[in-house]
Amino acid sequence: MDGTLTSLLYRMGGDLPAVLVELLLIGMCVNWCASVLEGTRGTKPLRGVLVILVVATIVVRILVVHFEWVRLELLYHYVLTGLALIALVVFQPELRRAVIRMGDVRFRRGRQPESQLVSALVKSAGYLSRNRYGALVAIQRDVDLTGWAENGTMINAEVSANLLNTVFYPGSALHDLGVIVRGNHVLAANCQFPSPDSDEIDAALGSRHLAAVGMSYETDALVLVVSEETGVISLADNGKLTRYLTLDDLAAELTNRLGRRGSPAANPIARSGRTLWHRLRRMLVVVPITAVLWYLADQATFAQATVKLELTLQHDDPAYIVDVLEQHGPTSAAAAPGPLRPLDQLHAASAVFDATFRGSARKIDQLRNKTPGQILKLVWILRGADAEPGMHVLQPDDLKERIDGLREVLTAGLTVDGSAFLRLRYSVDQRVVLRMRVQPDAGETPIAVERIVPPEVTVVFRLSELAQYLGRHPERAELEKFAAERFVRAPLGDLLTGLGPEETRTLEVQLDGAAGGVRVAGMSPEKVTLTVGVVGQRRVIPNVVVQLFVSPEVREKCDVEKVDANEWRIDVEVSGRESKIRGLGPADVQAFVHVTPDMIPPADQAAEKRLRSLDVIILAPEGVHVVTGRPRTIRVNLVPRPGATP
Repeated sequence: MDGTLTSLLYRMGGDLPAVLVELLLIGMCVNWCASVLEGTRGTKPLRGVLVILVVATIVVRILVVHFEWVRLELLYHYVLTGLALIALVVFQPELRRAVIRMGDVRFRRGRQPESQLVSALVKSAGYLSRNRYGALVAIQRDVDLTGWAENGTMINAEVSANLLNTVFYPGSALHDLGVIVRGNHVLAANCQFPSPDSDEIDAALGSRHLAAVGMSYETDALVLVVSEETGVISLADNGKLTRYLTLDDLAAELTNRLGRRGSPAANPIARSGRTLWHRLRRMLVVVPITAVLWYLADQATFAQATVKLELTLQHDDPAYIVDVLEQHGPTSAAAAPGPLRPLDQLHAASAVFDATFRGSARKIDQLRNKTPGQILKLVWILRGADAEPGMHVLQPDDLKERIDGLREVLTAGLTVDGSAFLRLRYSVDQRVVLRMRVQPDAGETPIAVERIVPPEVTVVFRLSELAQYLGRHPERAELEKFAAERFVRAPLGDLLTGLGPEETRTLEVQLDGAAGGVRVAGMSPEKVTLTVGVVGQRRVIPNVVVQLFVSPEVREKCDVEKVDANEWRIDVEVSGRESKIRGLGPADVQAFVHVTPDMIPPADQAAEKRLRSLDVIILAPEGVHVVTGRPRTIRVNLVPRPGATP
């Protein structure tokens, strides 16, 4: 139930202007219906229908959401249909009254009543009351009474007390029924008025009083009644009868009611209190019915749509890698990592499956328009227990709960059907970023590499795989050593086909991410450019002297000591045409190392920590290629000079 209320609140918040307009229109209709039903026999049935709707809606929604009693929901819709049919029968008189009022309401309001009409009515009522002559006069307001006047005798004479007294004189042929007054004219006499249907009318009242109540109930006419038996003067308005009026009271009532100022009260404070209480009671009826009707309409417009969903799992800490291992089927003992991914995608993994969303018809249409033939992409940020390093398995219900809780789904007021979901298995691992050399792999083909751009790439490993490969949880220094000794392979393979001896070719190669038996999680860049040539004749040139180049900044602060003098003479294997390599000697090949300022150690560093390994750079004459193999390194010690500032 909490999820349903949350979805409802988000849905209302997302379409707040439209929801407010809908509630306003529904409330206006309900308020109008309540005003039509007020004081009628339909009031009590309306309360019963309201109670049934509220209780049935709450109970059914709880049972359907928590226990999935879909058959009960089907019966609920049938009951609603039956209640609609019953309402047509129970509220038939009220519906008839509403239709009459809608059809007869004028678009232009009449003018304020003139004093002549009120004076004539009061004067005639006094005369008829004293003589115990029964009278029944309907004064037209907004609703046209022509339909009722056509059943009587048309008069169309200016209203006066003498005319009314003559009509209701017991010997007159027109005295038995009612008179209709429009403006300052008597429209017709001897008119039959409708009988009331309200249960609140005293059955002991005479036929004139019942006819007065009936006319004021069916229309908005103000009806004056004079009792033939007692001479009591009464007024009927909106289905309610006000009796025992004096002539002064009658004059005030006619003036105020015909002037649209409502019924007067002796005490203005009391009148305001009764008006406030009346409006409060009306609101207590209108507001719940409006809310229930809007909710029923919202539920009735629910639809569903099945779309292709791409759910991206993203860790809230970019230092972790997320891999989706399985979307369905039984959990296996181990699963191979996913394909190599760029570094900017290492903190996220995606699962693609079909998902059925339910929501309002408007939101479902927006969802369909958003993904016509495309994939709906949602992002799930892993937090808390879901983000802990290790293996995670989500059952269908758990996956449904996660998707329902996504902000994009909540704000749209949608829910996802998890009945078609299968198990989702993913892993969370810490990422390790290292710099590693690129190693060309030409298989059995001897090659000479002139240039690699870039010579090193940034690679990312999963910490758990490195720990498994090394047999323990590695320290940072061990990881750097691992990076220095291992290579990222650049497979050349068929790219060398057709390349003859002494020829070179520039190739763009996709790296395969193999590094010492550990699969790389991602790298940047994923491709390198190599300039290579196929080796022709080979020759080893012995005793090539390695030259030492030291930066002036280093010379000012440090002395450079050679660790092993034998390392400074190396054998270099070269390839090329025989004419090019036949006469080569040690002096024709240049080998050197650089000591740069970034290698200067701190003054307080221990002696064994001053050791530096330098890569040997080898340059051969034009047309001669150096056969690459294991990188050559030379060790030196950097000793800070006394008094020099590091």
